[in-house]
Order: sequence, then C-alpha cells, then structure tokens
Amino acid sequence: MAFKPLDPNTLTGDCQTATGETLTLRPLTEADIEPLCEIEKRAHSHPWSRRLFTDCLHSRQRCILIFTGRTLVGYFVVTYAAGSAELLNIAIDPSQQGKGLAFAALTHLIQALNGVAETLYLEVRESNQSAIALYQKLGFAEVGIRPNYYPAAKGREDAVIMAFSFVDE
Repeated sequence: MAFKPLDPNTLTGDCQTATGETLTLRPLTEADIEPLCEIEKRAHSHPWSRRLFTDCLHSRQRCILIFTGRTLVGYFVVTYAAGSAELLNIAIDPSQQGKGLAFAALTHLIQALNGVAETLYLEVRESNQSAIALYQKLGFAEVGIRPNYYPAAKGREDAVIMAFSFVDE
C-alpha cells in the first residue's frame, strides 16, 4: 500500500449509534479544552494534563470531540504517520457510557482510516476489560504487552497493545 496523507476532515462529521442516535464529531478548539479536561478527569484515574490536549491544537495529533446534540460526551485523540495510526486516548463521559457512543465513534474512525493506514494501534489498561471487549468487537487483536506501562493506585499496570489491520493477508 502506498502511503496516503490523512485528511483530518475525514475524521469529522456525523455518525449513528446502533440505536439511531446521531453523534457529531468535530475537531478540538481552544474553547473546548476546559470541558474536555473535565470529562478526562471523570473518565480516567490518571488523566492527561491540559497541556497535552492543548498540544493537539498545534501538532499532528488530532483530538476529535463527540457530541450528542450540543452536549460534549467524549473525544478521541489519534495520530497518523507513514501508514500507521495510533489511538492515543479515548473517553466517554461516565454518565454517557454503555450507550454505544465509543463503538459508533471508533467505527467512524476506522472507516476514515481505511485506505489510508495499514494498521491502527492502541494501548489499554489490562484491567479495563470492558474496553478490551469493545476493541475486540471492532476487530482489534492483541499483539503484545507493555509491562508496567500505566501508573496505578498501587504501583504500575501492564498495557495490552492491540491492532486493527486494514491490510488483507
């Protein structure tokens, strides 16, 4: 596969959940940083800093916000280079989890990367079995372990490395 550039506009737009709810995906702006950080704090035990999200405004990392109507319900951060993409972060507000929002947003991301990337990688806490199940349902496979990768309440926790391949073998 010849490497193609990723058009950031393909990451945005509308998509549907399995129940027919419309999600709107749009890029992060400076005005979104504060509410985004609030979701990050509610969703993760060791949240990203405000600076990491601000860096998304000026780098090849793309932070895409997920809305239901006018309500920010989540986001994902993805990066792409030379045929390889990586999902760096994803969160759905805990009050909105279990509604298929992450599945719909990630399905949209996979469709946007099809024909552009050869592989989409991610890392997930070994203890986050609901996320691992979601990724497996989407077609990701476990490809490795990063020992002691994540900070945890009592020491460190392994990361499960997962990959979605766009290349037919």
